[in-house]
Amino acid sequence: MTAPVAAPVIEVDTIAKSFAGLTAVDGVSFAVEPGSVVGLIGPNGSGKTTTLNLVNGVHAPERGTVRVAGREVQGRGSRAVVEAGVTRTFQNARVFSTVTALENLMVPVLHRPGGRRHWQRRAEELLAFVGLAAHRDTPASELSGGQQKLLEFVRALVTDPHAVLMDEPFAGVHPSVKEVMRARIADRNTEGTAFVIVSHEIPDLMRLCSRVICMCEGRVIADGTPAEVVAEPRVVEAYLGRGPAGRGERG
Repeated sequence: MTAPVAAPVIEVDTIAKSFAGLTAVDGVSFAVEPGSVVGLIGPNGSGKTTTLNLVNGVHAPERGTVRVAGREVQGRGSRAVVEAGVTRTFQNARVFSTVTALENLMVPVLHRPGGRRHWQRRAEELLAFVGLAAHRDTPASELSGGQQKLLEFVRALVTDPHAVLMDEPFAGVHPSVKEVMRARIADRNTEGTAFVIVSHEIPDLMRLCSRVICMCEGRVIADGTPAEVVAEPRVVEAYLGRGPAGRGERG
């Protein structure tokens, strides 16, 4: 397992990003404590996905800092973020479609010490963890959309990260897959893995998260317990659609 880190696992300090002159993220700050589950909500176009992209190195912020386990990682790319201990899943599962489920889990550890046997056992344990053991040798392209999301999820866990960023893990999947995903997130969290979860599935987040951050128009407008955030008037107003619709990459 990855060695535990001192709090916080992730520190985001006044990050900002624009696309084609439109501000997608505007001075966002928050911290993620070890072993926490943080929900990130907001209407379409509020900047949630762009925030994840800034944290995990898909984009470099125009200003502000991102720290993982105390190390600044902004502008260094996704590989540096993974090496620091933060992995990522996407709204549309990104799997290697031409190779098997097992081989998908071997990709992140190709150049890590420990030997193939060790990592293969680890991969097989994780496939069983989400009910995909029978699909060990199935090409990822033959899995259902929900199974691909589960595969991407356990691929994010294979390196034992400090934290996992998840973008809409419950969207568009069968209720049974959603239940497996929710239960396995909770299981991993009890082992100390932190999660930041972007989702429009508010009831699912309420069951998982002790803290919720709400964004609107690229800014944080509420940060607190689930009950506090959903009762916040600015959050209610944001979800009534009184703000502008999504623009650029402000997902």
